[in-house]
Amino acid sequence: MEHGLESPLVSAQRSAILQLRGRYERGEVSFDIFRDGLDALTNARTPEECAAILRDLPHSPLATLAALDPPALASHAPMTPAAQPVRTVRRITAFMSETKKTRNAWNLDPDTHVHAIMGSVKLDLCRAQLPAEARLKVTATMSEVTIYIPDDVAVSVRSTAWMSEVKALGESIAGIVVSGDDAYTPTQVTPRARLIIDVSALMGSVNIALVNPNTGAIADLARDALRAALEGVRRGWENGAQNARLSQASEQSRLPGATAE
Repeated sequence: MEHGLESPLVSAQRSAILQLRGRYERGEVSFDIFRDGLDALTNARTPEECAAILRDLPHSPLATLAALDPPALASHAPMTPAAQPVRTVRRITAFMSETKKTRNAWNLDPDTHVHAIMGSVKLDLCRAQLPAEARLKVTATMSEVTIYIPDDVAVSVRSTAWMSEVKALGESIAGIVVSGDDAYTPTQVTPRARLIIDVSALMGSVNIALVNPNTGAIADLARDALRAALEGVRRGWENGAQNARLSQASEQSRLPGATAE
């Protein structure tokens, strides 16, 4: 997920990984070079180092032909959402079940209620499109709720717990009947959104944690690229094995004494 506050290093890593993946998919570099390049880019410390890693990769005549191809839309580019009518309340529910929003992009509505009853809910707001201000009501009854919030967002959390534990923004409350009121405002940047969270827990556990929105983004991108490459290798191996079996069967059919039914 891209962010307006993404650092120059993260932007350079993202662009370099996509270029490397494109070169591998066009057959310009071997799988070993592709894998080593991903490792080097993931551990790069400066944009200049990313550029140097790409320059040091071996070149192929296919690269000249690829330069003539029309530019394609990057698969990771977010689509501009179409205007939609505002919903009054969005509900995220887990009743004796598990609900996760941790991998794909999603939208957090300005008014969202999370209900977990003997279940589990995990939300990653780093992957969510956030409104300028949102109210999140969390009810956990004999359940576990985990919410990750990007650290460039201002947050206030009001908690009430009965025989429960609530961890919010680095603080925690636990007991028979307890309450808490915690807040966080980023100091290095202007908050890009404001969240007001009301928590009610009954014999449950709630964890609201601040995370860096860029942490793990490059690693995720590298893993996705490597996963796609491995899938291509697997399919190539399967196709090769199938062709070998067909070739062997054809050879056997032409041996002396072989009869065709």
